[in-house]
Parts: sequence; structure tokens; C-alpha cells
Amino acid sequence: MDVPVACNSTSTTKPVRGKRWKRWLKIFAWTAGGGLLFLLTAAGVLSYLWLHGPLQGWFVEKMLSAESRSLHEEKLWPPPGWQPGEPLPDTWSGPRLSAAGLTSAGQLFQTTNIWIAGLEFSEESWKQMAPRRVKAVPGFMKSDGTLLLSNTNASRNGLAGVVGYDFDFAAANFELGGVRLTNVAARFKGNGTFLSALHRWKKPLKVNLNKYTQGRELAGRETFNFGNLSSDASCLSDSLSYEAFRLAGVPASRTAFARMFLSLEGQFERRPLGLYVMVENLDEEFCEDRFGTRKTALFKPVTYTLFQDLGDDWAAYQRIYDPKTRITQAQQRRLIETARFVTRSTDSEFAGRVGDFFDLDEFARFLAALVWMSSYDGFLWNGQNFAIYLDPRSDKFGFLPWDLDNSWGESSGVGTVEQRQQASIRHPWVGPMRFLERVMAVETFRNLYLARIKELHETVFRPERLSRRTDELAAIIRAAVVDESARRAERFEQTVADRGSEPRSTGDRSKEPERPVVPLKRFYQARAASVEEQLAGRSEGVILRHKGWN
Repeated sequence: MDVPVACNSTSTTKPVRGKRWKRWLKIFAWTAGGGLLFLLTAAGVLSYLWLHGPLQGWFVEKMLSAESRSLHEEKLWPPPGWQPGEPLPDTWSGPRLSAAGLTSAGQLFQTTNIWIAGLEFSEESWKQMAPRRVKAVPGFMKSDGTLLLSNTNASRNGLAGVVGYDFDFAAANFELGGVRLTNVAARFKGNGTFLSALHRWKKPLKVNLNKYTQGRELAGRETFNFGNLSSDASCLSDSLSYEAFRLAGVPASRTAFARMFLSLEGQFERRPLGLYVMVENLDEEFCEDRFGTRKTALFKPVTYTLFQDLGDDWAAYQRIYDPKTRITQAQQRRLIETARFVTRSTDSEFAGRVGDFFDLDEFARFLAALVWMSSYDGFLWNGQNFAIYLDPRSDKFGFLPWDLDNSWGESSGVGTVEQRQQASIRHPWVGPMRFLERVMAVETFRNLYLARIKELHETVFRPERLSRRTDELAAIIRAAVVDESARRAERFEQTVADRGSEPRSTGDRSKEPERPVVPLKRFYQARAASVEEQLAGRSEGVILRHKGWN
């Protein structure tokens, strides 16, 4: 009788084990399915926020902030042992230039000048000048690698406005070279340079002497730009670049340096912000100095499709071309006429008449200098950081450089270090660029441009001249850089040295905080060798591409 019982016992245990296995399988399936559903939902939400929400702006801010950390190391203020408001001993051993009695902008803007400057704010004014948040542009980073660079909710074009920041003027007291002016207008400026310094004191600044008190100027200028050098380890890129453009025959801005101090009511007196570059403003005073009249039409475009036909209504062009001087209806019509010609003319018509609309020799010089410097944070790539003017003497358009802190191969958004050193001189633009493609297809202009790049290669851009000038300017600003921070001084010395860390051979698309410094002199030598080979026909150079283009 025991056998049947044993048999029954054996037969009933197998189904129990099978049910347990199925139960665990169901649990696993439900868990995996739920996890997958969560991941898909999260991916969908993140994708939506990336395309339609604030994630792109957050990403840009974090990326630029990380880049800035590689250069900036703000000191504790006040220094240990000093009380807030207690004056700090002035140990500056550099020059103390006086702006009293200056009669011309040429005296003010000398490349080797280092001015002592300061801004003083009341508590209320400082709050008024704080960056104002506006509605950002969703999905401004497009799949083809371009960016939307205008936000109608902001008062100005550019990346800062697109991610949701706008700047207002506020009253301040201003000092430059011992000259003190009260009730001036000051605001923050810049795009990437502002965003990279978003959580730091050393932000780029603009000062207008005439906005609140009419008729005021200093050395013939009423507006002053102070660049904070946030992405320039050498602190020399702007100064060397603008100077090279002027030597090349382009009517570019002049520069000087400034040691900036900030005073805030109830918080601190003369807090040192560090070394700034002063860049001559593009305005009516600039036009009068360069072209003989304040009535010159001056524009600062923000567009990937320069001179695209937008119809006959000036309103369609107004924000894109952002006039910096008062524009007459005749000047508006001339720009619209030029856009229609560039967009609609046949190839033969364009080749035959392009010289009626553009100063081809000036444009050839502008383009040759920009290409030799491998300066891609602007005209050659991202549709900004340059200006155009309508010369009243010829009724033709010319070009001006702007925002040159990423010259000398430092525009890391395209290519690698080596590729930027070897960038093509015959196809220097990145991505589709209809205007430049059409102009470079004209044999007369192409030959003129190549003649100009050869001329400048043999004169302005000789490595030994550039290296000597780098040493001269580095010696002038070294004490100011050392005074700013030890980290800043370390990176500065690496950049102006005769030798430095080896550049990376691949990648190099992001500006990670500890990326190797490529000395300016190394770039001069490598770029000169590449341009020499390309002019001789022994190399075609590298056509740079953004990762968004195939």
C-alpha cells in the first residue's frame, strides 16, 4: 500500500515546480516590460524637452561653464585677513596711463596700452543690470549643425538671447585712466563669453557715456566694449587678430587692454576682476573715422544665408542685419537690391556685375586674413561675428571682423587641431554658404583672393613676425595675468611659450576643461607650412565640416 502513496507523492511535486518557474518568468517579464516602458517614456520626455523645452539651453550653459573653468580661478574676496570695505593696498607695478587730455581714439586704442578702469554701482542699479530672463527659443540646436540665433523675446541677436537672457542698461560711475565720469550707462554684453561667466564676477561689459548724459565722450568715443577673455587662454587673440586685419588693409577696430575693478554699494570696494580687452566699437564715430562720414550704413548680420532675397519690405531684413548706424531708405534699398542680385542673378550675370555691389579687393583682403588665421567662429561657419558696411564713397559693400577671441585655429566646433591648421584656402567655408560659394566661383575674384593671401602670407603672417609680436604683447600683459590667478597665468604661459603640450590627433570637438593648450607659435608655423603647400599646388588642404553635415 506504500507504493501507490509514494507514486502519488512523486506525481504531485512536478506541477508545483513548473508553476514556480512560470511565476518567476511572469515576474521577470513584467519587470523587464515595465523597465522598458519607463525607459521609453523617459526617452520620449527627454526628447521632447530637448526639442521643445529648456534642455538645450541648460546643456549650452553647462558646456560653456566647463570651458571657462579651464581658465578662470577667481580669488577669494576680500583676501584672508582683510575686512569687507577695507581698501586693499595697490601693488600694481605696471604702467599707470592717464586718459586726461586725450584728443583722439588713436591715442586711446593702442594695442600696447593697459588702462586701469572701474565701474561703481549702487545696490539698486546692480539689481537693475542683472541679466533678465526671457522666454527661450525651444529646439534652437538644429540637426544639421546650425543654430537659431535670434529670439524675438530678447532685445538683441545671439546665443545668450536664444537661451533666455536679455541685458538692460543701468546707471553707474565709470573710471578710465584716472578720468572719472558719473551717471554713465553700463550693461553686460556678449554671448558665449557671457554664458561661460554666468556664475562668475568677470563678465563682459559695455559702457555708454552718452545715454543718460547727452554730449559726453572720451577721446572721441562714447561707447566702450570690455571683453572678459573667457575662452582665450593667451589673452592675445583679439589684439593680434585685429592688428593683423589692419595691417592687411581692412578697416578693422583697434584694441587696448584694461585692468577692471568693480565696486558695489554695501558689498565691496574696487574688487579686481582681472584683465580685459577693449575693442573699438562699431558705430557712427567709427564710420566717421574710417570712411569720413557718420552717415555710413553699418550692419552686424546674424544669418547663415547672407544676402538672401527676403522680398521688398525692409522689415524682413531689419532684425537679421541689425543696423548699428541710422539707415536711410536709399541704403535700405541698396541692401535689398544686393540681396536680390546675389539670390536671383545667373552665374554669368553674377560674374559680370559682382564688382558693382562689393568692394572686391577689400573683401579679398578680409577673407584672406580670416582664412589664414583659421578663424571659424564667425563668417566662415556660424553666420555671426562680422559686420558689413555700405561705403558712401563707392556705394559698395565691404566687410569688417568682430569677436576674434577664437582666431588662430581655436574654433574647436569644427575639425581637429591639425585639421584647422591645414584648413583649405580654396574651400574655407563650413557647410552650405551660398554667397561665398558664388563669389569664389568667379575666376576674377578667386585669382584676386589667392593673390592677396599670398601677399599677406609673405608679409603680415610670417611666423617670425607673429612670434616676435606675441612676445612683445605677452611681456606687456604678463603682470596683469599673474595678478589675476595662478591658474590663468599657468595657461597663459603655456599658450605663449615656444613649446607646449601636444595637440590631440582626433576628436577635439568639445572644449573640455583640461584640453591641451596649443601654443600660438606652434600654430603660426604649422599654418604657414600648410598655406605654403597649398599656394604651391602641392596640397589641397582640409575642407572642414561640422559634425551635423555629411
